Amino acid sequence: MKKPMNIYITTGRKNLKYAYVAIKSLFVNNRDREIHLYVVSEDLTVEDMRHENALAQQYGHRIHILRFDEEKAGEYIHIDQGDHWPIGTMSSYWLFHELLPSEVDRIMVIESDTVVVGDLSEIYDMDFEGSYVICPGPEHKPANHRNFMQRVGGDTLTFVLSLYDVDKIRHDFTLQDILNADEQIKKLAGYSQMEFTFGLLFKDHIRYVAGKDSCIDENERYAEELGYDYMAECQKTAKILHFSSYKDYSKPWNPVSMMPGYAVWWQYAQDSPYYKSYFEEQWKLYDKVKQERAEAAKYVSGRNVLLCAFALFAMIVTGTAVYLHGAAGFAAAAAEAAAALGASVLIRKAGIWYQRKRRS
Repeated sequence: MKKPMNIYITTGRKNLKYAYVAIKSLFVNNRDREIHLYVVSEDLTVEDMRHENALAQQYGHRIHILRFDEEKAGEYIHIDQGDHWPIGTMSSYWLFHELLPSEVDRIMVIESDTVVVGDLSEIYDMDFEGSYVICPGPEHKPANHRNFMQRVGGDTLTFVLSLYDVDKIRHDFTLQDILNADEQIKKLAGYSQMEFTFGLLFKDHIRYVAGKDSCIDENERYAEELGYDYMAECQKTAKILHFSSYKDYSKPWNPVSMMPGYAVWWQYAQDSPYYKSYFEEQWKLYDKVKQERAEAAKYVSGRNVLLCAFALFAMIVTGTAVYLHGAAGFAAAAAEAAAALGASVLIRKAGIWYQRKRRS
């Protein structure tokens, strides 16, 4: 009989097609374990996950859907409007005390924008040695992330491929303790962020696994800080590749800039039932980008016309004032011109704000 392994992932109907690759790669590379995949979602049903459940049956694994109440969570956490993080990413706050069944004693996190490239058993079976969490080392986090955690008095925590001692966390902390830590982070960072929250809550009780042997993030910032050669070398030893992104939402299926691991993601995507939609959705995203660029160009053209008209107006008014009233007329004309320029800038900014609000 295979030993069980509990894995946690969040996704919804909108992003399930991308999570399919993470789920398939997890199942393919961990055939010696019986995986219990706990899918935390605000809207998924068993019928929605028929393709994923077929995969689970094929490889001898099981999928459990845990219902997450986004409306309730929204009363506690804060994410800036328009941010690319969905509220569902914060479901980990409720994981230990409300979402997981009581028999789950440890659980490992992956995310829907990952591809599993190795056997997770070695990390999953590690002794916590008194820690609440085992996670990839801080060496792969951006410098500003590490510096922030040092300032707030916490430890750097990487969420993807983090393994939690569920029993110990349930025993030592309440859900309210977790939410209180989030409140501290909101005051310091201005928004909720689970890596910051758990890094603060579990300070001095985090066991690290070297990043090169556990998880490598691939995006433009990591490419700048780590370099192609290091990232490509880590792909040979890491257990999971994480395609984290910023507000450009660059992913393997939306390649704003190409990363080494994108090719690996597409290998597992080849026979996906959602394969066609990967392209169609990417075309939609690019069309949106083109529209935003066109609108930006229109605003630039409008600004240039406005400035030229204003410059011509200022020259005529100032010249006339000097001719009629001398130095006093020049001072008055200059003051009027400055006021007119300020008013035109405010009007233009109001127009841009209105257009952005209408798009959102």
